Amino acid sequence: MAERRESIFLGLDLAGSPKRPTGWAALDKNRRMFINPGELFSDEQIRRKIDDLSPQLIGIDAPLSLPQGKGGCYSSRFCDRQLRELGISCFPPALLGSLTFRGVKLAQELKEKNYSFIEVYPRATQKVLGIKPEGKKPTLKWRESLQESLSSWILGIPSPQKLVFSSHILDALLCAYTAYCKEKGKFQEIGDEEGIIVIPLKTIL
Repeated sequence: MAERRESIFLGLDLAGSPKRPTGWAALDKNRRMFINPGELFSDEQIRRKIDDLSPQLIGIDAPLSLPQGKGGCYSSRFCDRQLRELGISCFPPALLGSLTFRGVKLAQELKEKNYSFIEVYPRATQKVLGIKPEGKKPTLKWRESLQESLSSWILGIPSPQKLVFSSHILDALLCAYTAYCKEKGKFQEIGDEEGIIVIPLKTIL
């Protein structure tokens, strides 16, 4: 097992299919982009990136567990219902289909390799931080606005006048920032034994 880098926080905006891009981004201990972010596709590419970076903590945008209630896999988890009570829209794991099963599988693989990881939700992080992008996801206006806003929380993000990240990379940056906040103790958890979603506190560290 590779030695964990105690200052690297990885964010993954997991796609439901290897045919669609999974955004990734990594921050260092100073909440600065550690390396230029990008997109991955296959499970093997994702595993290789994780092993290459060997992060201290990984924030993953995907359900990492299935509901255990009376409705079985077709019901919502308590954490999903709590998100909606906070005014944050989300779908039950069953409605996300392949994304849920890909997330659960990835979580099991990471657990077997002793990686530390958390389930996060970019829209929840965005809401807590008070970020309200202009336009609709994933339009250029939305991406430019979100990227500009994220520069207040994450160091080293290029100006959207020079380079505009994809929506997948921007969500991965939100995931990485949430993982960073978790490690710094500036976070809250919602959920129970069915599943926990981590949300940062609104503070610049």
